Amino acid sequence: MTTHYITIHRVTPDNRALLTRVDDDVFDNPVQPELLNDFLANPSNLLVVAVAGDAVVGMATGIAYVHPDKPIQLFVNEVGVSPRYQRQGIGKDLVAELLGHGKRLGCVEAWVATEVSNTAARALYTRLGSEEDDEQAVVCLLYTSDAADEEDS
Repeated sequence: MTTHYITIHRVTPDNRALLTRVDDDVFDNPVQPELLNDFLANPSNLLVVAVAGDAVVGMATGIAYVHPDKPIQLFVNEVGVSPRYQRQGIGKDLVAELLGHGKRLGCVEAWVATEVSNTAARALYTRLGSEEDDEQAVVCLLYTSDAADEEDS
């Protein structure tokens, strides 16, 4: 899938080198090779990237998962596009590729959560045909771990 000079790729262990050069503000933090390897080792984890030239300028992640009482579903976890590439349809292309791959895996439903105040994300998901739930979700941080705390234990 291509938008102008942007190409969209599903990242696999074979093409992980795509993430060697990533624009600022695409991911929350720098990509760490060992974490990338762990992520890609789990076939339920999905990552698609947008590439301009030799740099990743956008990404979307998701996870295909099964509940004991429901068929496989896709959770869209995160979407990020470099500020200089925003508002060009790249986020839409990334999520569309993620959704398409989820369907190929057999996902019967896909869902995402975002903040009520995140109008850009809500507009993106609306352009993809989503329907917002009438209930407002409450997000709670159950725990956080700090490497320094673990070293002190």
